[in-house]
Amino acid sequence: MKRFLTGVLFIILLLGQAALGATPRNIGFYYGHEAPIGRLMAYDWLVLQQDQASDARVSLLEASGTLPLSYISMGEMALSHRYYDEIQPHWVIASNPDWGSVVLDLRLPAVRAFLLERLIAPAMERGFRGIFLDTLDSYQLSEAGRENPEAFARSQHQLLESIRARYPRGKILINRGFHLPRESEELVDGLAFESYRMGYDAGRDRYRTLPDQDRRWLDGQLARWRESRPDMPIIAIDYVADPSSAPALAEQLRRDGFVPYVSDPALQRLGPTVPAVVKRHVLVLTDVPQQTLDLSLAHRQGGMVLERLGLVPEYHSTAGALPREPTADRYAGILVWPERDTLEGSQCRWLREQQQAGVPVAFMGRMPRVPACLALLATSAASVPAPPLAADPKHPSVTRFEGGRLPSVATAPLAEADGQHRPWLTLSGSDGTDYSPVYSHGGGGVALAPYLFEPGPGDTSHWLFDPFAFLRQAFVLDDFPMIDSTTESGRRILTAHIDGDAIVSRGEFPGSPLSARVFIERILNRYPLPRTISVIEGETSPQGLFPEVSEEAEALARTLFRHPGVEVASHTYSHPFYWRALASGDGPDLESTLYGYFLPIPGYQGSLEREIQGSVDYINERLAPADKPVAVFLWSGDARPGKEALRRVREAGLVNVNGGVTAPLPYGSGLTDVWPDARPVGDELQVYAPVMNENVYTGNWTGPFYGYRNAIDTFRLLEAMGRLKPLGIYYHFYSATKPESLAALEQVYQYALAQPVTPLHLSDYARRVQSQYRSALLRDESGAFTWRGEFSPRTVRIPRDRYPDLENSTGVAGFHDAAGNRYVHLLGDQPRLVMQAQPPQGPWLDQANAVVSHWQRQPQAGQWRITVGLEGHQPLQLSIAGTRRCKAINAPGATLSVVNDRVDVTLPQQRVSQLTLECR
Repeated sequence: MKRFLTGVLFIILLLGQAALGATPRNIGFYYGHEAPIGRLMAYDWLVLQQDQASDARVSLLEASGTLPLSYISMGEMALSHRYYDEIQPHWVIASNPDWGSVVLDLRLPAVRAFLLERLIAPAMERGFRGIFLDTLDSYQLSEAGRENPEAFARSQHQLLESIRARYPRGKILINRGFHLPRESEELVDGLAFESYRMGYDAGRDRYRTLPDQDRRWLDGQLARWRESRPDMPIIAIDYVADPSSAPALAEQLRRDGFVPYVSDPALQRLGPTVPAVVKRHVLVLTDVPQQTLDLSLAHRQGGMVLERLGLVPEYHSTAGALPREPTADRYAGILVWPERDTLEGSQCRWLREQQQAGVPVAFMGRMPRVPACLALLATSAASVPAPPLAADPKHPSVTRFEGGRLPSVATAPLAEADGQHRPWLTLSGSDGTDYSPVYSHGGGGVALAPYLFEPGPGDTSHWLFDPFAFLRQAFVLDDFPMIDSTTESGRRILTAHIDGDAIVSRGEFPGSPLSARVFIERILNRYPLPRTISVIEGETSPQGLFPEVSEEAEALARTLFRHPGVEVASHTYSHPFYWRALASGDGPDLESTLYGYFLPIPGYQGSLEREIQGSVDYINERLAPADKPVAVFLWSGDARPGKEALRRVREAGLVNVNGGVTAPLPYGSGLTDVWPDARPVGDELQVYAPVMNENVYTGNWTGPFYGYRNAIDTFRLLEAMGRLKPLGIYYHFYSATKPESLAALEQVYQYALAQPVTPLHLSDYARRVQSQYRSALLRDESGAFTWRGEFSPRTVRIPRDRYPDLENSTGVAGFHDAAGNRYVHLLGDQPRLVMQAQPPQGPWLDQANAVVSHWQRQPQAGQWRITVGLEGHQPLQLSIAGTRRCKAINAPGATLSVVNDRVDVTLPQQRVSQLTLECR
């Protein structure tokens, strides 16, 4: 097999894998590093190169149910390999100039020990669950190998025995290995080979169709393996130049009896799967430097729009090198949003190549001045319009979405109208030239500045057209279920979380109690909700800044954490204000900071280890109940952690939240004040707070201190704009220090509890966001949708003209319409959603204020028998639609009432494993 080919190691996973003993349907071989991790989760097994896969990628793939396997070259080592210098001269018996490598003498015990200890063991220690052994036949390049092949076959068998003895639970896949002795067959768990129908000739650099005699020879070699190991996967890896032909070839290989993988010779193009992957990832390009991508318009404005379309943004700076791997296999589109006139001709030519390969490109921003960019934007000319301008909106959302006032002049070039355009807005200059500042075309869409936003007072701005509809048209998106993080069981999610700041501050109340004591009496005990509460170790610890109140502060923290509705979190050791400065020194000058880099704890120099693991250990050892350790890490300060900080939190087994600046207000910007749910940093992911805290509403705690009551307006706006976020109550302990701020907080709680909500812990919300970014959506030939990922989705949005088919779906309890959306309730680890054009027959779950843990409905003697399990944080409420007559069978204290063609059920308890209803 060629150097780039790897193979798969089969191992039985406990989470998310195929059924015990079943052959996986999708095996991937990916030798690149640019593919989004969510896209890779479509495979049951995935072979990766060790130096191309981060530890995060390996760990997260396994968590998603995708078995990560490491490529190992058994017979050769490349001259460029990091361990090549350790090769002893007498180990080398030949060279392979085609691949720049040397052939190793596997007859030598030292060589076999080297492979085991230096290549295989480190891979398994990193988290790979198996290995694929390639280049088994390289010995044939040597004279010794040709003269005595049996000796090499025996030595390879000995290495297999050593691997099996070292890793008995690991599974071994080999490439070809037709020459191995029969006793080797029981040591391996899968056999891969290449070029059964289509191959690649490296010497001539061309693809070729394999002749029948080659297949007959391969069939003869495979016969013994099929006979001795009928349960073992045999993987056929073929190569095609045209990616569009890959699905048909893969299907043919399945009919031939193989697990197929069809790719390019470099194994950087992702092969098709069954069911097929729905491409949801979008490559987002901006000229903002990589380290500040989170501050770009592409992220702050474009990220949320993409998320709401069910897409997953992957951000990349054009200030660096453009991607080198294929794009059509993994991206639904490319969004280009430069903030300066920086696009170069080479970049536009690269984008045009992707466009011609079938990847739509949406462009937002200033018209590029480079002539090579005209073809990308599907226009033949661009010029500055001559005023005055006459505007003719063509799309109904233009000037009617948010902003209503178009610019009267344009000082930068605009695309001149072209027959390729489907214009959303047409402008006519005084010289008679027509322009298309906003339009779609056959290869994507274009929205040129200054026709994206209407500027308002200060830094406010409003979209001049519907960006959701624009990108949907530009990317030619099909209808598919969109993972939702705002809604649970049809109701808006309600979270509440508290940063630990000022837990030791005195309240302006009689007796000057600590803020934590005021919070317990006025908030915690009065509003029974799940909450995520944190402390800053440097504030509460006896070794911190306030040792004189540490004893009382720690006692209060223990009381808080013991509360049954409280989830424990850390808000760091010293409250870093600039996370990049802490991690790499890349931050503002100390003199220009308001408070320094972190709290001035004597002798402390700052480290990620102390901030993250150290603070978690402190809370677990001194404050949290033994059965309730820290579950969440809440970012402090600028809340802009780097990859290393995110990695440490993830490896500590915690979810992370905070950051983003979502706080729309009636007198503010509206949609442009809504940040996305998350920020990907490589394979890591930062989850933003749903809505910002009282600091934003009180002028950075300078007043008015009652300002947090305006968060109610934010909640209303987010719902009116299509339920863009959950109800997220987020504040600090200092809100419990002043009568005005405490009264505002009480108002916010009272408003939230008066809404139809499903209260959840913050970690539950974070996992719902993770399910969007770290998952693959699959659609089978019948149109059914399934997901593979780190977490299964709990709610998806579907088009309003579609309904869940409850008869043919699994793990689907019903749906609810709200805020202009149709929310479908999912449950279980492997939901399967089928959509239909008509409403379902019989009853379904309309909404509930709890998580659905069980759902079953069965027709029985002219009626429907429903069993439902619910896990909530309040006395249970649920509604059954599609019926007007129900009775509860096993629910003492249940109250049933008919409201608007549905039956509402209330129960005094907060959880029920199986509530049985009979409905007509």
